Amino acid sequence: MAHTEPPTPPHSLSDWKVLLPYWRSEDRWKALGLLGSIIGLSFLDVQVAVWFGKWDQTFFDTMFAYRVAACIALLPIYILMTSLSAGMRVIQQYMTQVLSMRWRLWNTRVYLRKYLSDDAYYHLEHGQNRADNPDQRIADDLAQMTVWTLRLGLEAIQAVTTFLSFAVVLWTIGGTLSFVWHGWHIVIPGYMFFGTTISILLVSFVLEKAGGPLVSANYRQQHYDADLRATLLDVRRNAEQIAFYGGEAAEHFRLSECLNRIAKNWRGVMTYTWRANTVVELYTGGVNIVLWALLVPKLLAHALTFGLYSRINSAFMNVRRSLQWFIENYTDLATLRSILQRLGEFERVVVSLPAGGIVRTPTDADGIEIKALALDRSDGSRIADIGSLHIPAGERWFISGPSGAGKSTMLRALAGLWTQGTGHISFNMRDAMFLPQRSYVPAGSLLQALSYPATPDRYARDACEEALLAANLAVLMPDLENEAAWGDVLSPGEQQRLAFARVFLARPSTLFLDEATSALDEKNEADLYARLLERLPHITLISVAHHAALKAFHGQEMILREKSVTVQRLL
Repeated sequence: MAHTEPPTPPHSLSDWKVLLPYWRSEDRWKALGLLGSIIGLSFLDVQVAVWFGKWDQTFFDTMFAYRVAACIALLPIYILMTSLSAGMRVIQQYMTQVLSMRWRLWNTRVYLRKYLSDDAYYHLEHGQNRADNPDQRIADDLAQMTVWTLRLGLEAIQAVTTFLSFAVVLWTIGGTLSFVWHGWHIVIPGYMFFGTTISILLVSFVLEKAGGPLVSANYRQQHYDADLRATLLDVRRNAEQIAFYGGEAAEHFRLSECLNRIAKNWRGVMTYTWRANTVVELYTGGVNIVLWALLVPKLLAHALTFGLYSRINSAFMNVRRSLQWFIENYTDLATLRSILQRLGEFERVVVSLPAGGIVRTPTDADGIEIKALALDRSDGSRIADIGSLHIPAGERWFISGPSGAGKSTMLRALAGLWTQGTGHISFNMRDAMFLPQRSYVPAGSLLQALSYPATPDRYARDACEEALLAANLAVLMPDLENEAAWGDVLSPGEQQRLAFARVFLARPSTLFLDEATSALDEKNEADLYARLLERLPHITLISVAHHAALKAFHGQEMILREKSVTVQRLL
């Protein structure tokens, strides 16, 4: 796998748009109902906290008046309100988890549809516009997005509710600051509220300046972590080849390079996190000085009782916590912003996948119609001029030519995987099948692998066994229900024979073979072609191959050269 430096993520408000589709979906009413209930519980929790502030003042004033019986009488109400608050928080947490999972599942299904539609998964790996590690973005980033967004969003809503509720309390009980300065009589109503608010907003501004680069650093860290996982998966997938080569040292070097990138970027993450945490810790340690300074006028006026101090302290702490939500969650917000940037980039890349100049039109008509087809590279240079061809239904064409002449590229164009170039292609695409050189064998039961791309319930067991027998894989019949990583169990030749067994099951009207028997010996190769024509005598067959012996199974040969295309009859 090639390692590339991730691009610097664009800071765009459009990245936040990835949060919106779910709330406009068919599930929006249930989601909004859950969200409204959660927010309602948050509001009630804040009101209970306001009540606790009043209760504290009453209780401590009563206590320091030595009215023991009155203090005891207040305790049952406290226990009741504490139980109510705990119950609301438990229910709120449960509803948040339900909403988080519903949101994640909906988003994941949508992203999977986009990823698997219009060959987007192919173009993301092979096209010019690429998004690194799309698997991580779908599996990990979407899960983290829902968890982080709900947690931070609900905490932000609660912070606003807390601020509005306790700001009134702090404004009311804090009183007015009145003093004379240079002959001016200055009166500041709600001075405690203003002092608390201004101090926290100043710290938030400093924090954004100190920790701003953390967003980009987290973006790069996710990229490098994903690269390490992808490289480890690459080693596991190609374990046998690596073992044959004795490539342990080379793989260790590749993995070490991944770790070096992670370590180098992590030093930047630590630096920016250290800066942000320094601002946070200094403020957290010294914030009480702000309260003490604001209480000085009341101390000088002998207007501060213990009960009043308890209530002022409670209001100050709640206003402070609500305002410093940004400060306390800065590193988490940086992580969320980097996740949203990765998902926003994925959305933009999928939407901007190039359409290309080669047009494919499905039709119910028999045969293949190719008009003025020219194949280009991604840089615009020409690979081959195919021209116009009509391949009647039931004909069998053999495509040959030197490496690099465009044989496989032509098949990719017919399959819709290669769009660079010009021209028009038309055939019955619903009843066509393509077999690549490297067959795909998904993990699971052998029946699933044999039935692919259909589901296992599509074919009767007798038909599956007959297809294996026709592909010279009778030895695998007892294993149809067994589950394994069949791509690792079967040899390359067995995988290619399994691909032909799929053809015998699906019985397409048109079949494209791209070096689909390259791992087979001549006898097995000839047997497969003979059985294919015996079972599907009217099939339209297009074969790309280097083995000249296969020409015997075809009626026409198309020879691709650097600047010419020749068609000649074989039979």
